[in-house]
Amino acid sequence: MSRHGNSRRNDNQSRDAQLMGMYLALEIAAAEEDVPRNIPCRTSRLQGKYYIEEVFGNDTRNGITVKEMVGMFLMVVAHSTRLAVVAERFQHSKEMVSRVIKVIAHGIHSLSPTYIRRRNVDVQPEIQSCRKWYPFFQNCIGAIDGTHVSACVPSSMRGAYRDRNNEITQNVLAACSHDMMFTYVVTGWEGSAHDSRILSDAATLELFPAPYGEQYYVVDAGFPNIPGYLALYKGQRWSKDSQSV
Repeated sequence: MSRHGNSRRNDNQSRDAQLMGMYLALEIAAAEEDVPRNIPCRTSRLQGKYYIEEVFGNDTRNGITVKEMVGMFLMVVAHSTRLAVVAERFQHSKEMVSRVIKVIAHGIHSLSPTYIRRRNVDVQPEIQSCRKWYPFFQNCIGAIDGTHVSACVPSSMRGAYRDRNNEITQNVLAACSHDMMFTYVVTGWEGSAHDSRILSDAATLELFPAPYGEQYYVVDAGFPNIPGYLALYKGQRWSKDSQSV
């Protein structure tokens, strides 16, 4: 009986040792998972240059191609992608991606006078083809209004950017045509700035599409009713439904 008892005791000790070993192995594995590891980046075999060449065709030029630069720019602007993600996708440093985006942005801005032009017509097509508006608004070239966009500014400037709803915003003035296309946008003004003040300043700028002759913009009651700008009649209470009509 003692022989069988010793054998059973040895089996239990062996099983306990195995369980303890398995437990220690699991603890070590879990601890290793918690240790932060450096994950290599920009290690893709398909680098940005060759990725763009695969999409658009072969390009034997060295360095960063124009197509690759435009691809970086579109990835950031169109999808709000972080620079780190773009750097990994195109296998370039974040500093290089930042410089490329600035170069493309300046290039597009320089093309704006060539490709963004006012309509050289006396009556807007959308007005002339609509019995509801023509001839009553035949000289109307669009609408101007302001909107507030959330802003992130230093604490020392928050007072100027705090709007009437006590939020930190910038006041943005926009002009649009009858086909719902923006023709002019003014950004950067403090949230506390009045719409009429922004319009008065914008009207002095060279690129502002100011009305001439009998032309005018439709504006809301926050703007002055002066030549070139037709505001809502303040003696009438307007609802949102009536304004939309």
